[in-house]
Amino acid sequence: MERFLKVNSLKCVRCGLCLEVCAPKALVFSADFQPKFGKDGEERCTNCQHCLAVCPAKAISICGRDPEESAAVTPLPNGDDMLRLIQSRRSIRHYRHEALDAETIDKLLDMLRWVPTGVNNHGLHFSVIRDVAVMDEIRERVNSQFREWLTMEEPPQAAALMMRYKAQITAGLDVIFRGAPHLIVAAVPQNAPCAAIDPVIALSYFELYAKTLGIGTCWCGLAAAALFAVPEVAERMGIPANYRVGYAMLFGPTERKFLRATQPEAVSVFEVK
Repeated sequence: MERFLKVNSLKCVRCGLCLEVCAPKALVFSADFQPKFGKDGEERCTNCQHCLAVCPAKAISICGRDPEESAAVTPLPNGDDMLRLIQSRRSIRHYRHEALDAETIDKLLDMLRWVPTGVNNHGLHFSVIRDVAVMDEIRERVNSQFREWLTMEEPPQAAALMMRYKAQITAGLDVIFRGAPHLIVAAVPQNAPCAAIDPVIALSYFELYAKTLGIGTCWCGLAAAALFAVPEVAERMGIPANYRVGYAMLFGPTERKFLRATQPEAVSVFEVK
């Protein structure tokens, strides 16, 4: 992507905040103290848009982004409310067999534009199943394949992860997808700077935002593993070439309401002094 920096000289107050927040130090002052790209600055720019976001005068446009079109930062939820959101998060394994409305799914997917990624790479790809009929088709394809494998005298290695669920799967229970009407899969370029963590961060944001909309979610390692085990399903999910599945999450309207937070044990913390 080409980096285009545009500064409105009539608005710029020469405060230097844009230079201060630029992590790769791509910006310098011109002779008249206006920000500009320094030597190799355009190549170092990661399109994080910090300069656009911090400018008090809305004087900076970067990569064609108009600051007038950016949402204002309004008062955030207080700490207690945020903690209650985290405390009330639950892994949901009982769903209503019905689709969320299109507007709600659009909100969830649009939010993913703002999830952080290492080195501001933003190369993530998301595959989502909106249609319950499609979800049921994928569900049956995967479950039938594992039922076949798990009834063999010598199941293939691909079935090893599901051996602990053999009795349930062969009995026809949907252990993998838990009856969820929707699935989102986060895939990442194999050469991404932070390939291991970017999908997890993205789905963490997805999960918490979904909670605020009253939507149940469940981290689903079994579904992610199934995409490796049944390649034609991964192909159906539209995982691009040279991408690998990072993680998968079930979501949808829930059949259960949890009324209080759990009481987990304290975590292990070592204070470095």
